[in-house]
Amino acid sequence: MSMIRRLTLSLLAASVLGTAGCVPNETSRKYEALQNVNRSLVQQLSDAERSRAEIEQTLVRRNQELDQSKQEIDRLQGEYDGLSTKWDTLAKRNDTLARHLTALEIGELPEDMEVALAAIAASNPDQISFDPENGMLRFSSDLTFASGSDQLRTGTDNPLAAVASIISSPTAVPLEVLVVGHTDDVPVTHSKQAHPSNLHLSVHRAIAVRNALVKAGVNAEQVRVAGDGEFHPLIANTTGGTAENRRVEIFLVPAPRTETVVEVDTTSQDAFDEPMK
Repeated sequence: MSMIRRLTLSLLAASVLGTAGCVPNETSRKYEALQNVNRSLVQQLSDAERSRAEIEQTLVRRNQELDQSKQEIDRLQGEYDGLSTKWDTLAKRNDTLARHLTALEIGELPEDMEVALAAIAASNPDQISFDPENGMLRFSSDLTFASGSDQLRTGTDNPLAAVASIISSPTAVPLEVLVVGHTDDVPVTHSKQAHPSNLHLSVHRAIAVRNALVKAGVNAEQVRVAGDGEFHPLIANTTGGTAENRRVEIFLVPAPRTETVVEVDTTSQDAFDEPMK
């Protein structure tokens, strides 16, 4: 039973008792005063219940807003985590590009390419050596070619193909490849018709290596060839036919960057060229 209903019944009971006989004026005044008090209490109670209902509605609305805020926070946190992951990926990619750019600017090979080339040389120590300072692979001609020949020996294609895969890798920096052939100072004899001199033989061997690289996937436009004959020995040919001087060298150099040229419309420059007045 609500409070209003209890108060109402109590007052009705008092009213019945008060009217059982002749009600004096004093009693009538007290009765009237009680009725006024009752009406005031009923009004206050009604106002209190209305305020409570409004507070409850406000509380429900605030809870809904709080839930929406929590959902928005979760959404923003998810976006932040996604952006953080993308940022880390881009930062790593930017670091790699920066290292490659540094290598291009100072003419050095990127570290990952040097490691790969060194691994090829380590796998073929009798045939290949690698000079990281000059970006150069040196192939021993005695193990790469038969005497007086420019035909690659069987099995030579494998390390050359491995080198080609590094040069032509989609992630590799653009390279210029120079293949240089060298001989000792012993004159060409039995293959003189095909190679009139050591200079010819050195160039022909460089061409053979170049063709093997191109066949394995290197862009033909990247590769240049040269031959020095016996004129740039590693050691003096004092004993004749020095094996160290019979070699083919592959130089890998980062290609120079191409600058973007922006053409400027000079037709509207007159207004800027006019001196201030």
